[in-house]
Amino acid sequence: MVENHHFSEMDIDLYIHQIILTYKSSIRFRIGFAVLIIFIGILIIMLNSFNILTFPNEMKSLVSVSGTLVSSICAFPIKEIIDRRNRIKLIHELSEQYKISEGKDKQKVEELIWKIIEKNVVD
Repeated sequence: MVENHHFSEMDIDLYIHQIILTYKSSIRFRIGFAVLIIFIGILIIMLNSFNILTFPNEMKSLVSVSGTLVSSICAFPIKEIIDRRNRIKLIHELSEQYKISEGKDKQKVEELIWKIIEKNVVD
């Protein structure tokens, strides 16, 4: 059960801002990693096709490794990026609801925000 925490509005805004920054950083890292994998794969294919890398006996292996690097992008977790973007939208919405809510409604929104904060600490 979630403990009853009461935040000031500035605390809520600070936590929400930090969570959003964390999600955006995660999204940038995942996209950067995917771009790096694609770049390495394409670079190896290009060097191989221009005969800059010449390994006559190992040509098939090199092409295979290049293809594997490029095709490994298929395993790229696009779902995780979409989930993080959806969470950012949800957090923005909860933040706006928190600002305009009063009484028990504000308390419910605060509890939801606290659950999100706890989940981010655990994940």
